Amino acid sequence: MFSQLIARLNGENSRIRALIPILFAVFCNNTLASTSAVPLSENEQQWLQAHPSIRLAVDIDWSPFEYIDDSNNYVGMAAEYMALVSEKLGIEFDVEKEKPWPEVVESVKSGALDMYSCVVSTEQRREYVNFTKPYLSFPMVIVTSDQVAYVNGLKDLKTETVAVVRGYATQDLLERNHPGLELYLADNVADALEKLSVGKVYAYIGNIASVSDVIRREGLTNIKISGETPYRYELSMGVRKDWAEFMPILQKALDSITEQEHDQIYRNWIELRYELGFDYELLWKILVAVVLIVGFVVVWNRRLSSEIEKRIDVEKSLNDARQKLEHANKELHNYLEIVDRYVVTSSTDDKGIIISTSDAFCEVSGYSRQELIGSSHNIVRHDDMPASIYNRLWRTISRGKTWQGELKNKKKNGGFYWVQAYISPNLDENGKIIGYTAIRQDITNKKRAEELSITDELTSLFNRRHFNTVFPQELARAERENKTFVLMFIDVDYFKLYNDNYGHQQGDRVLQLVSSEFKRSLRRAGDFAFRIGGEEFGVIATIENGEDAYQIAENLRQAVEDLGIQHEYSKAATCVTISIGIEVHQCNSAQPARAELIYRLADDALYQAKENGRNQVADRSTKLAPDRLESSGH
Repeated sequence: MFSQLIARLNGENSRIRALIPILFAVFCNNTLASTSAVPLSENEQQWLQAHPSIRLAVDIDWSPFEYIDDSNNYVGMAAEYMALVSEKLGIEFDVEKEKPWPEVVESVKSGALDMYSCVVSTEQRREYVNFTKPYLSFPMVIVTSDQVAYVNGLKDLKTETVAVVRGYATQDLLERNHPGLELYLADNVADALEKLSVGKVYAYIGNIASVSDVIRREGLTNIKISGETPYRYELSMGVRKDWAEFMPILQKALDSITEQEHDQIYRNWIELRYELGFDYELLWKILVAVVLIVGFVVVWNRRLSSEIEKRIDVEKSLNDARQKLEHANKELHNYLEIVDRYVVTSSTDDKGIIISTSDAFCEVSGYSRQELIGSSHNIVRHDDMPASIYNRLWRTISRGKTWQGELKNKKKNGGFYWVQAYISPNLDENGKIIGYTAIRQDITNKKRAEELSITDELTSLFNRRHFNTVFPQELARAERENKTFVLMFIDVDYFKLYNDNYGHQQGDRVLQLVSSEFKRSLRRAGDFAFRIGGEEFGVIATIENGEDAYQIAENLRQAVEDLGIQHEYSKAATCVTISIGIEVHQCNSAQPARAELIYRLADDALYQAKENGRNQVADRSTKLAPDRLESSGH
């Protein structure tokens, strides 16, 4: 049983390793090298002269293979191949940029479009299209929630709902070869992965390159590639049946593309990373198997020992049992070596003092085993983690229960790393807690990806997407703790005039300097700063005393003015300034918070600050200056 489990572990990792050679990622902006013309016969040249423009059928939303970008340009891997073919043959391709994929397929069938740029050759399509040899090839993979450990092929999906894109070769292939699967037909890859992300389908089956591109582009951090299928996407160009003369011409052009040109296109568009995780479910199964084997051998050994004087043939059975025990001990020793090397583990006494640790813990923390043993886990506790988390952790494990959660830890060199931790109490034969054991999974890369998805690229502040998440959460927390909740909306005064006269590059620099002042001034645990959009910012603060809120806002305003950034086109001052609208909500059970009201009042206050001349802080009590009442419509 133990050997079979070990074989399964090795087998699963070998499947994953088989994908790694195709998952390299180095983003490159180099352009394709110049190409030479293709040698053609006289008849072939005459055919091309008679057909100088060819109507091209493309998928307008299939990144990274082909899509229409925001500037209405046809781009992607297939687009670069078509550009090479166009240059080599001296012809133009008229790209259909409007129709969705099902309509494109019908247009090729009817002859309204002449050829496919990048499709899989299926039995159904071969009825109306001739295909070139494949020029791109990628595996067809199974994508699931990150809560699914591993999917061992399509047979594991028989009872689940599986998403595929309507009209793609995947739909035809699965309906023909796996009729038992329940398929959900999505509009495109992004639609399919979004349905998977929110739990409306169990899995998605598709091309590994387009899957990875959408995961990265949409910031879907809760899904992963969990398994393989026996199929591959072999992508070819397809030409209408009545254009048989064009097929050898097109194939010559594809065959003339050099290895360097193939590699360049691949590097331009493919940016995949497939990370090997550790299967903790399998780990526990192996541990249980080891315990069962050792327990069985021990019991068997005792029984044989008690009868050794009564039966002569017990010696042989006893020797067999001893050999099994030696095999189990050897396997257990090998497994413990694997755990020590690759799993971040440690054990403590009942006071929380470390008494043992794995090599993996030493490596990720930067501390030696001698430095860790005898210390508490405070040695790796990061200042960013609130004390409340550790209080809940200790309350949980001291009651004999397992705690699990994410922790940010500090390295010896001052750096940090994130772990998903599972901490359980160790009990003696009487059920008394004698210590604790922690198993951790390094999730630093995952947390970095999450941070990128909630961070504004220009200013490094949180973005609007994260504001929409944090706003209700922090308001609810302030309500629970009876704190004062503060919301500020901030505008850089006359920023458009600054951009128009000093240039957008200087404008970006102003936004970065202003953001740096926000980060410097807002350093309390309950402070958050966001770039809402353009020159508009938001600040959320949870404080003890509501009277401090206005001073916090005024300090921000003064800090920006003190930067002294020249702005001769401002009507508020000779330098860059900001206007702040503030709403202060004292949380208590008698007056429950209304998020939409707080939002509107802060926005109204910003309007008042701008109408009153800017470079000031305003709240709900602020009135318009008398000379502005008439112009504002009040």
